[in-house]
Amino acid sequence: MKNKLPNFFIVGAPKAGTTSLYYYLKRHPEVFMSGIKEPNYFAYEETIKQNLYHKEKGVGTLEEYLQLFESANGRHKAVGEASVSYLFYPAVPEKIKELVPDARIIMSLRNPIDRAFSHYYMEHKLGYVNESLEDIVNRKSSHKYSKLWYQQYIELGLYYEQVKRYIDVFGKDKVKIFIYDELSEDMENMILSVFKFLGIDPSFIPELENKYNTYSTPRNTFFRAIYSQKNLRALARKIIPDAKVEAIKNLFLTRRKKPDRHDETVDLMNVIFKPDIIKLEKLLNKDLSRWYE
Repeated sequence: MKNKLPNFFIVGAPKAGTTSLYYYLKRHPEVFMSGIKEPNYFAYEETIKQNLYHKEKGVGTLEEYLQLFESANGRHKAVGEASVSYLFYPAVPEKIKELVPDARIIMSLRNPIDRAFSHYYMEHKLGYVNESLEDIVNRKSSHKYSKLWYQQYIELGLYYEQVKRYIDVFGKDKVKIFIYDELSEDMENMILSVFKFLGIDPSFIPELENKYNTYSTPRNTFFRAIYSQKNLRALARKIIPDAKVEAIKNLFLTRRKKPDRHDETVDLMNVIFKPDIIKLEKLLNKDLSRWYE
């Protein structure tokens, strides 16, 4: 059987609804999504070079990458994957273009301040960060990962250059951009617009009641210690059916009220993000003032 390449990519941003989109698309009979949600193939060299603290490097060879799509067949009009690392690293759009010239790109952008807090909460839950977000944003942390934390929570939210690279490489007609705030308000229409963008049957409506990667925290210190074990989570992903993932998570996690934000940290983030958002508004011809007002 001839190796199948993906023809669309969900590239980010992290903590902006891409996990939910991955699972919704996976349910469509004309869509094939890679079994590994984030292969990170096109950003593999960058993640290795940076030695990212979560150590999820992904797939490093073309042979391994193609194997992810071997089961795709003629009924799958859309073949894709979802690696949120692809949005941040500058060389990735050209790498994708070289291998898949007609690729379609999907991205979801979230208020960068909300995204930063959500990303921090997630990584704190997983045991990847043990310092306050306030110290990280104010660059007061002396931890060996302080620069990487700043990258993950702040630099990933500076969208303008990241988005522009994809538009420059693929053209606006091949890049579908959503605003996370709007997705939450009207998920069904967003999914239908993705189906249209990918050229697949719009009459199929997946169940949309589940939201994936929502805020939660371990029920106690014992569960935090278990949940923070990467190898155990990787094993669980292999043996637990998709439909049961959220139910299993609920055994370990609880959805408590999110911690309060420090006003000073929010103010500093606004100073950092606002100029970039204004440039993004012009690029997309879209009012994003609610992100900084």
